Amino acid sequence: LLNDDDTGNHIKRVSEYSALIADRAGMDHDFVHKIRLYSSLHDVGKVGIADAILKKPGQYTKEEYIAMQSHVIIGARMLDNEEIDIMAKNIALYHHEKWDGGGYVNKLNKEKIPLEARIVTIADVYDALSSERPYRGAMDPDQVLQIIEENSGSHFDPVVVDAFFEVIEQDRKAQKALALKVRPFPKQTPRKAEP
Repeated sequence: LLNDDDTGNHIKRVSEYSALIADRAGMDHDFVHKIRLYSSLHDVGKVGIADAILKKPGQYTKEEYIAMQSHVIIGARMLDNEEIDIMAKNIALYHHEKWDGGGYVNKLNKEKIPLEARIVTIADVYDALSSERPYRGAMDPDQVLQIIEENSGSHFDPVVVDAFFEVIEQDRKAQKALALKVRPFPKQTPRKAEP
């Protein structure tokens, strides 16, 4: 049950981050709406991966890692239907591709990776590193941001990284403004008991 809750929360956060990044990158309302909806299917192919692999606390063997990679192919097959928007399939199939071509499973690079997948990639990695996993605790937020910045131009599309950091900066400003508005109640001096 805890795993289901974690997965559900991860899906919600990835959807919201993806929509915010897409909006900040200048995408139109339709694109933002669709990426919010379809990014929730990015890991749908994991239904075809054994729990022993999904929930393994230690490092994967080479064979387990290859099996885990297949979730993108399984997800794409599940969504391969003319009635389903191609964006959903693109996200499921390509969200582990890397800007420099070092991802999986198609080894696509740069603009060959659909934009929606490039956006979901950074949202997914950001949330995964910021959250607890069976094999490690949540990373420090500043460390997560440093990793993303260092991997701009290798793992991530630099333009999407810029949009991501604008979203983070806007969120920090909003949180700071909220903290200034929410002031604690002034301390009350206790009343003396009536004689």
